[in-house]
Amino acid sequence: MNYIVQNILFVHICAGAIALLSGAVAISSTKGKGTHQKAGKIYSVAMLVVFITGITIASYKFNKFLFLIAFISYYSVFAGVRILKLKKLHKGQEARWFDWLAGSINFIANFSFVCMAVYYAVTPDVNVPGVLLSAGFGIGGMYLSYINMKPFISKPEKAYHWYTYHLGNMMGGYIATFTAFFSTMVTRFEFMNPFIAFALPSLIGIPFIIYWTNKTELKFNTK
Repeated sequence: MNYIVQNILFVHICAGAIALLSGAVAISSTKGKGTHQKAGKIYSVAMLVVFITGITIASYKFNKFLFLIAFISYYSVFAGVRILKLKKLHKGQEARWFDWLAGSINFIANFSFVCMAVYYAVTPDVNVPGVLLSAGFGIGGMYLSYINMKPFISKPEKAYHWYTYHLGNMMGGYIATFTAFFSTMVTRFEFMNPFIAFALPSLIGIPFIIYWTNKTELKFNTK
């Protein structure tokens, strides 16, 4: 069994490296052009492999945190890709059943994160970093499901809704992937507090998502 897990771990690491590299290329290249699209497709496939191998390894090692974070990281990418097929939601286009299913599964997984935070909070020796990280990721993950499923119920007002959803989701997935990579390096080489390692990518990345989203809004609204 250890041999099988080691091979799965090897595939997981390789897919993660490919996701980080292709994601960086997609982010830095001109949006909508050939390089961006090709890198984005590679990134999406690599993230699927990361998700499958990640939950397999986390299940074997009973690592609840990594098991749950796999859902939020892949759901971000899934939703970011799917919105490209749902560009006409503002005209009454309907989401497919698997769009609803993916959002619901992600919501439940991240609700488990919040439950974990409550558990850490009520234990005799309160695990403060565990409470903060679990609550932060859990609430953020549930909000991610809400924000992505909201246009399935209420039609978006803006025709470019898909652009901002795609941007936010793909960047969110990249942040989650980098968080997993960075925290693993910190755990292995112990050059930083693990709590900071988990929180830092989000603290840096989320303001960039907000900035780019606002910039996009301004760009389309001034046309």
